[in-house]
Amino acid sequence: MKEIRLKGLDEKIYYDVCDNGLKIYIWVNEKINTFKGSLVFLGGAENTTFKIEGQEKKVPSGTAHYLEHILCKNADGSSLLGRFNALNSYSNAATYPNRTAYEFVGTKDVLKNLDVLLDAVQEKEFNEEYFEKERGPILEEERMRRDDANRVSYYKINACLFAKYPNRVSGLGTEEDIKKITLDDLKLFYQTFYHPKNSFLVVTGKVNPEEVMAFVKEKEKKKVFLPFVKPVLPKYHEPKEIVSSYDEARVNVEVPNVYISVKVPLKDLPKKNIVTLISIMQVVLASNFGDTSIFKEELLQKKLAVSVGYNVEWERQYLILSAISKTKEPDKVIPLLKEKMKHLDLEEKDIFRKIKSTIANLVLSYEDPEYVNDVLNYMLVTYGKIITNEKELLEKMTMEDILEVMKSVNFEQMNTFVLYPLKKEE
Repeated sequence: MKEIRLKGLDEKIYYDVCDNGLKIYIWVNEKINTFKGSLVFLGGAENTTFKIEGQEKKVPSGTAHYLEHILCKNADGSSLLGRFNALNSYSNAATYPNRTAYEFVGTKDVLKNLDVLLDAVQEKEFNEEYFEKERGPILEEERMRRDDANRVSYYKINACLFAKYPNRVSGLGTEEDIKKITLDDLKLFYQTFYHPKNSFLVVTGKVNPEEVMAFVKEKEKKKVFLPFVKPVLPKYHEPKEIVSSYDEARVNVEVPNVYISVKVPLKDLPKKNIVTLISIMQVVLASNFGDTSIFKEELLQKKLAVSVGYNVEWERQYLILSAISKTKEPDKVIPLLKEKMKHLDLEEKDIFRKIKSTIANLVLSYEDPEYVNDVLNYMLVTYGKIITNEKELLEKMTMEDILEVMKSVNFEQMNTFVLYPLKKEE
């Protein structure tokens, strides 16, 4: 068992690999009473086309999500949640564009929780009857999510920004897609992506690392898997230009939600560590649209906005910078947000106050096992490793670095998206 030390945080992650390739990461905090475990597979909603040993394979959109539902069932068709509830634990699962995660949160019997999770997901016998019974609930979920503000905005904005990337369409699948999915599609996806060598396990909280590691490694020795054949995924050549500069939709929100998003090619930015680039964008947007920003305070005082925020996302060869506002006056707020985005304040005092705040939050975050678990998952999926020097990168950030990066950002590729409330007749 190895130790991965997080510089400047006085934290460490225990790490090992099972004989079958499953990677295990454990973070311990003896001062808390809870733990979280998550088993993550590097196959998600966007993986609908891939090659296996040169052969083209294709499954309908929504296959990964359908499989997630089936894997959360016991052999008799009942919900897996009941087995975790019997352990006084909570379980959940989620399908993301590039991964699928199965998790539990509890306060005792972590080994029993792991036993249930690993057996339920890694050893699945598919049943045609239960497969068909689940189609109805999935179709109902698809109908309900058409009115989910976060989901609608995510895919609508991506469709405006990207011409080629698969995240521009819903990974849940349309009603037509879901009706096309067969049990053979699920089996193909399961056999392709659900292999120990294509997954990792993260356990965080009040646990004994030696005990957890030994239990998982011994348990995995008894399991039999076919040899892993790494799927070849499509490569996308995304143009720099956005698809559309404006779009809108109506869902069940109380006030309009405004999103101003800028598509920034990484190749146009200085050659710096991606973590540094993201951190710079985050502190700059925080100082302009964050809780203590003058701009946000002005909009709130003038009652032009209910809330103001920001977001930074990394999507393959692009960073997406977003300013977000809930407002009853979208026509007045949109030009203000766009103008502010194009002329961001780079006041050194404000920037470094945000850097200090970010460092403080980073240190304090290592009190919450659920948050730490999520962060480790994000790192492993996004960067392919645990970032050990995040605090150090923030501490070494200079104003020269920030000015160099922000000077390279072209704000011309900007999209405006508005979520309006449903009309009365709707």
